Amino acid sequence: MGFDAVMISPIIQNIDGRVSYGEAYHGYWPLDLYSLNSHFGTSQDLLDLSNALHSRGMYLLMDTVINNMAYITNGSDPATHIDYSVFKPFDNANYFHPYCKITNWENFTDAQLCQTGDLEVALPDLFTEHYDVEQFMESWAKDTMEKYSIDGLRIDAAKHVNPGFLSNFGNAVDTFMTGEVLESEVDIICDYQTNYIGSLPNYPIYFAMLKAFTEGNTSLLVNTVEVMKLACPDVTALVSFSENHDVQRIANMTEDISLAKNIVTFTLLFDGVPMIYQGQEQHFNGSGTPWNREALWLSGYNTGTELYKLIATMNGIRKHACTLNADYVDTKTHSIFWSGSEMAFSKGVEGRQLIMLLNNQGIQGKPYTLTLPVTYNAGIEVTDVVSCQTYWVNNLGQLLVDMDKGEPRVFFPTQLMGGSGLCGYSSQNISYAELVTGHSLGAKTKGGARQTLLLALFLGLLGNL
Repeated sequence: MGFDAVMISPIIQNIDGRVSYGEAYHGYWPLDLYSLNSHFGTSQDLLDLSNALHSRGMYLLMDTVINNMAYITNGSDPATHIDYSVFKPFDNANYFHPYCKITNWENFTDAQLCQTGDLEVALPDLFTEHYDVEQFMESWAKDTMEKYSIDGLRIDAAKHVNPGFLSNFGNAVDTFMTGEVLESEVDIICDYQTNYIGSLPNYPIYFAMLKAFTEGNTSLLVNTVEVMKLACPDVTALVSFSENHDVQRIANMTEDISLAKNIVTFTLLFDGVPMIYQGQEQHFNGSGTPWNREALWLSGYNTGTELYKLIATMNGIRKHACTLNADYVDTKTHSIFWSGSEMAFSKGVEGRQLIMLLNNQGIQGKPYTLTLPVTYNAGIEVTDVVSCQTYWVNNLGQLLVDMDKGEPRVFFPTQLMGGSGLCGYSSQNISYAELVTGHSLGAKTKGGARQTLLLALFLGLLGNL
């Protein structure tokens, strides 16, 4: 599919045992910082994974729990039935906040001082303001990242972590780090980015995207795109996503494959670090936790699904745009068209910009021609990389676009398609100047491949930050 990084579950040893809703298959119930989760494999297995990824020029990210440990209480009161001596290295109650139950999840003081668990699995909340706790955690993270050559971190439940510790921890590990703050409010996410952590999952965009494609409210997404550019220090450092292990699958909200295609297109081409959750390419339809954590191997790793192929195409054109413009990922997406059911966004410098045309009509959408005002100059030929159909910009600066079945459209100048590996063009490493002058390009062959002597260059989704 063309990804450049893999993020894995937390790797440390978890509690063993079953409760009414399952086991610690996910890695988020930590017991011992200094031992690996044997259910996931051995130390050598992790080293082999890291080496295999890096040999391919890819990155390895690790999900990380720094807020709490875990203890099975099976209905007993967590205030009195936790044996703190079992935790390593935090083997004393003094390393934890006194037990309290979160009564208001929107009260950040409660969320950061009280426990996020329940009466079956308690999640003792680490006293991260404690000097020793901070030193233990930072030392463990740095040692683990060095040993296994881990390139970046995701911080689970960052909303529940003391923000001062979150900032100190980020400074200590000194790497790409994104932290989960599950909030829809732009001001909250931007405040975190300003003061505590450089990257977060872009939940305001996620919720606005759901409104656009499952409820029909396209205006909220268009407005949120513009508002976040003004409110956040750097929207291009946030993580763009549409599914993860904490939210229901898109296919659980709507089975419409065309809506899913529009969502995937926006996710991968919008500002930030695009992240696709395993199984999204298979159109998995699990609801909330744990049903949204389906076993991927049960799909047979089908590489022929519509979303698998679309993801590969979107990754391909994004990388190609980055190859032709080193500043591509730093340019911000802006809206160029909006109607009741259609939205168009442009990203990139003039002449090399990508334009995505999205709609929420779904697979039952009828064929029609849309007059789309664009930011390309009149007389420019562009290619829709989804259908591989070409269009010319008319004298009024418009494209007359064939729409059908709610499919998204993604336009890029045809003159610059060489080297993209899409729509019959070979995958080659070539510069913008070479494409414009044509000095390094051969003729297009009967098979549709554009010949060059250059090798492909794949830019990392994370390495572009």
